[in-house]
Amino acid sequence: ALQHDATAEDDAGYTVAVDTVITPELAEEGLARELVHRIQSLRRAAGFDISDHITTYYQGPPRLQAVLQRHGDYVRQETLSEELVEGAPPTGAGAHTEAQKLDGEPLTLAVLRRS
Repeated sequence: ALQHDATAEDDAGYTVAVDTVITPELAEEGLARELVHRIQSLRRAAGFDISDHITTYYQGPPRLQAVLQRHGDYVRQETLSEELVEGAPPTGAGAHTEAQKLDGEPLTLAVLRRS
């Protein structure tokens, strides 16, 4: 019997069932991937070269800090971020900053090319 948290399809005599429950761990991994995507978009908008190393600044909901504690290495590696810094970039540093929404909550990301 199929439970409510799975979906199944039959085809050519085969049945495939997929668990559709999003665990907190999966949700965090998804958020980490979304952050990588957004940081990469900021890099492009700032005109950075693909090989430029950066510092990424962030301000957002409390769960963002938890996600970055657990998945920070992945985010740093994928975005060439030498540092992930909670807070705003230094005034006048020339960071490319963008205010966004993350699941309806305010999120500010900034990227600064490292010298």
